[in-house]
Amino acid sequence: MSKKSPFLNDIYNFCVGFCMGGANVIPGVSGGTMLFILGAFNQLTDAIRSIASVETLKLFFSADWKALNARIQWRFLIGIGIGLLVSFATLAKLVVWLLAEHQQLTYAFFFGLIISSIITVNRQIKKWSFGAIICFIISAIGAFAIISLVPVDGGSQWYMLMLYGAICIIAMILPGLSGSFLLLIFGQYERVWKAVSNIARFQFNLQEITDVLLLAAGAIIGIALFVHLLNFLMKYFYNATIASLIGFMLGAIPRLWPWQHEQIISKKLVYEVPVCNGNLPWIILSVLGGIALVLIIDFCAKGGESEKNAKENK
Repeated sequence: MSKKSPFLNDIYNFCVGFCMGGANVIPGVSGGTMLFILGAFNQLTDAIRSIASVETLKLFFSADWKALNARIQWRFLIGIGIGLLVSFATLAKLVVWLLAEHQQLTYAFFFGLIISSIITVNRQIKKWSFGAIICFIISAIGAFAIISLVPVDGGSQWYMLMLYGAICIIAMILPGLSGSFLLLIFGQYERVWKAVSNIARFQFNLQEITDVLLLAAGAIIGIALFVHLLNFLMKYFYNATIASLIGFMLGAIPRLWPWQHEQIISKKLVYEVPVCNGNLPWIILSVLGGIALVLIIDFCAKGGESEKNAKENK
């Protein structure tokens, strides 16, 4: 990548941002995994850490703009950011429409995505130690408790929206975990992506722009605080961190069970057994399609990693 012209690097960064954004719109597909596939995970986390640091704040308050400009990877971050925004603007409306018009099939597809993600992320664990198993169990129980106790709509107060933004942006860069999956768990998926889609088409209202700004504020705070912790966890507690992600996905997967409906009186989700009717084959195919998508992404990731290792060994 270093041998490419600056313009080609910009195009590449835009494509990385677009792919990451597309992954984050779909519950179950991890934006962090997409960054791994495209070889941009370390560069993005390093770029974020360079902004969210004491040194950067010192340069800012001392008005040392030349040193500040040299420290921050502006061109890389702008390319990624534009790709993300374009992806959100073009794909969000499609997924929201699918949820509104074909919810059962869409949930089935997402269900398959999560199943396959659990399998592929599990391969990243080098050894299932006692600590990793404990982290897995705690995360699975915690996730199941969340989807059992949190109502279909987790609340839309300003502080809740900022909390959603902080939590989901963290999930969006973690390999194996999906920010949109968390939005589904909190009952905010359709609301958030509908607002993003409307803003992209300049057909938004005051409530929608307020919601997105609050989410963005929470996301900025969340990523600034978490990126250093993420680097520490991935460096010193890699297996336990990945095991926690797997446990969370497994514990929360009932939220995407295709055969479910909302009980109007109690506002709780009711999960039912599959019904053998004409829709069953399509639901099964949707689940298999979700599984296949993640397996293809995982296959591409392995291919890219093998190619990179081969070049390094030459």
